[in-house]
Amino acid sequence: MGWDVVRVNFLGDWGKHIGLLAVGWSRFGSEELFESDPLRHLLDVYTKIDELFKPEKDAAKKLRAEGEDNSVIETQGIFAEKDAFFKKMEDGDPDALALWKRFRDVCIANYTDLYARLNISFDSYSGESDVSQETIAEVESILKERGVYEDRDEAWIIDFNKHGQKSLGTCIARFRNGTTSYLLRDIAAVLERSRKYSFDKMIYVVSAEQNSHFQQLFRALELMGYSDLTNRLQHVNFGKVQCSSPKPGSGLLLGDILDQCQTAIHEFLEGNQDSIKDFQGRDSKVSDALGATALMAQDLSIRRLNNFTFDVKKMVNTDGSTGLSLQYWFAKLCSKLSGACVNRDELESADYSMFEEDAYADVLRLLIQFPDIVKSSFIDLQSSIILTYLFCITDLLPDVWDEEAEGSDQNVAQLAFYESVRQVLESGMRMVGLVPMKM
Repeated sequence: MGWDVVRVNFLGDWGKHIGLLAVGWSRFGSEELFESDPLRHLLDVYTKIDELFKPEKDAAKKLRAEGEDNSVIETQGIFAEKDAFFKKMEDGDPDALALWKRFRDVCIANYTDLYARLNISFDSYSGESDVSQETIAEVESILKERGVYEDRDEAWIIDFNKHGQKSLGTCIARFRNGTTSYLLRDIAAVLERSRKYSFDKMIYVVSAEQNSHFQQLFRALELMGYSDLTNRLQHVNFGKVQCSSPKPGSGLLLGDILDQCQTAIHEFLEGNQDSIKDFQGRDSKVSDALGATALMAQDLSIRRLNNFTFDVKKMVNTDGSTGLSLQYWFAKLCSKLSGACVNRDELESADYSMFEEDAYADVLRLLIQFPDIVKSSFIDLQSSIILTYLFCITDLLPDVWDEEAEGSDQNVAQLAFYESVRQVLESGMRMVGLVPMKM
């Protein structure tokens, strides 16, 4: 849409959950498993320690709900261990930072490879750890000057109830032991990004589970006197991603999902070689690329706040609303247009009688809507609007498909028609991050 866009992958690489992972590593960490499959081992370690930690969390939550003091629970057991490790991180302890950096580096390296399989790249991998202590101190100073910061039970809090937002409750900005909170770091991150990029708009693409956090973040900035800056911030939320784990107690990683998609696509192509002739060179790279398209199209074709249920069986189909169907028809169009060229000088005298047929007219009516579809998708930031539109086009293509006409043997008006459909399919797919594959 003409904007200069900076894509930032902002990692939650700092905080008490890192302390919990470190506690889990001390109990369940394996150098051998970490070297062979780091992301899976870290997930397993976190899952195990979180399960051990659950009784303590539940007990503290129960006391909070009853209005009781839960400080005793939080100063012993795993609570104390994780908080102590995070305190070491914020105090600059070399050993704590070395372990944290080791985890962070291997995660980013693996994330980069996984995103590449989806044809996704970022201009920057940053995280909460990059927020400077100087900016955090600046934020706290402004909060105090504005009368928003309160010292309560040795912790610094923002009581939104006192500032016209009862629904946002009370949020801790700095904990009793002096460590920073997610909210405090995120406020400082806004100021740093504003100074670094001088953005017209900053869009957070984050799960709807963090709706309350962003409401607190934007309100805190307003209370600090940054209303103009807050008006340039937007939270684009989305629903839950649901999928079945391969076995009880084990998480399903993105790599697992991509591998499942690749395998399913490969088996489908092998079993349909006669009917899917346009997909040539069915090697692992082709299957992987088509699998990525199938996964992304299934996810991005639903409304943002709807939950996405990963179902590989629904993806492997060239009929209906699937990424594979988009690739299939794009490949067929490219094949049909191969070696042909639309001579614009001949268009004026071309035979357009075919467009009197309802099937052709229906497709033309859809093609004319493309600019408005793009505008609607941009306004609502809904990829599903474009994908639903593309599926409507491919649904109609069988009715206007001439199997016999190929290349330059086609009527110039028919050539122009197929080329127009091809262009719209390609542009629409690229807009939502899909890579049209010319077989």
